[in-house]
Amino acid sequence: MRLKILCGALACLWGSLMIAPPTAVTSEPAVTSTLPPTPTVCPMMTPEPLWVEPVISPTGLLTQTVTVRIGNGEAVTVTAESGVFATTGSFGVYGSPALVPIDLLPDTTHHLQVQARVRTIHQWGCEYAGYTLSTSRDRYGASLIIEQVSATATPRPRLYLPLLSH
Repeated sequence: MRLKILCGALACLWGSLMIAPPTAVTSEPAVTSTLPPTPTVCPMMTPEPLWVEPVISPTGLLTQTVTVRIGNGEAVTVTAESGVFATTGSFGVYGSPALVPIDLLPDTTHHLQVQARVRTIHQWGCEYAGYTLSTSRDRYGASLIIEQVSATATPRPRLYLPLLSH
């Protein structure tokens, strides 16, 4: 209470003198403190699935389309003995799988290696994904192997029976 009265009295005295309060004059520039921005805490991302549908083997065809389901996919590459085959686009696990047509060499066993790139996503100041997944197995765990067998027909022996006459 005394402090309040004292402050009130000083304010009256100051006002009656009509003198402006002194200002501090310094020759050094003012120093402002800047703290680093608080980093954004990004929640953990959910890993994207990579599922390759089973391939047809053996086959007499010289081409086959490999169906790859990749969450948030942007590129898929299939490597085999017959070459490297790739496609780009916007792929999903359930709605829009990547369809990669590949060529097959005649009378050759093809061991497929599938790589799928997950697109980078920026959300709420966080960066997610931007990585590549790889597999040599289908979604059920079987090896991705296509055996191409030649399409030539194998001749069958004909059986001739003598005609019996009575």
